[in-house]
Amino acid sequence: MEDILLEMDRILRPEGTVILRDDVEILLKVQRTAKGMRWKTLMANHEDSPNIREKVLFAVKRYWTAGGEGSESEEQKDAGSSLEGKGSEE
Repeated sequence: MEDILLEMDRILRPEGTVILRDDVEILLKVQRTAKGMRWKTLMANHEDSPNIREKVLFAVKRYWTAGGEGSESEEQKDAGSSLEGKGSEE
């Protein structure tokens, strides 16, 4: 799974979006890896019912540079306006 996500990270441009639909346990693993790659994530419930185990994960590749500008300061700025707090399930 990590290999596929790394390849997606290589292919996607900054602000590129991935939409995944699977069982909640699988998506939680994907979400953990995506956050490690500094992607913004949002997990949404199934359209039929929140009790269904199948969920949808939206992941957006962010633009960042190593060190200096755009790394730590950007993360602190995004903490207040992050997608993670809006209806995500953890």
